Amino acid sequence: LAVPRSKRALVLWSAMAAEKKGKDPVDKLGQDGFDLETFQKRISDETSKKLHIVDVYTAWCGPCLSIVPTFKTMQVGIDQFEDRCTITQMDRTSMPEYVTRFPQTSKPHFLFYKAGQEVFCVEGLKAPEILKFVDENLPPLEVDE
Repeated sequence: LAVPRSKRALVLWSAMAAEKKGKDPVDKLGQDGFDLETFQKRISDETSKKLHIVDVYTAWCGPCLSIVPTFKTMQVGIDQFEDRCTITQMDRTSMPEYVTRFPQTSKPHFLFYKAGQEVFCVEGLKAPEILKFVDENLPPLEVDE
């Protein structure tokens, strides 16, 4: 697939490419058996080499959900993305810690976890900053010898 130039075309291309790739790259808390306990185990696993991205949003916030096409593009464009990174979307009211930490706002918050620790936070829809951090912090590809 050739990469389109307009934003609208990029969104459509991303969706088509992700469909071809298979699984949706974003796990949503409360869907498909993905619960709070599973989420907490994922981000607190000190032995995990994966980068874990958590998109904390407010349910009524449109901009908070508009990053999904960017995540789908990463899934398609980055080698072995699912083996190196997880993405979770969750309403801020799902965890008491997030209710206290993040006010009800039209700005999403993106948390990044590695080896059981939060290592970075981005407030607002700052795709270039998010993509740069992901690029610099994805674990290296594991090569079979």
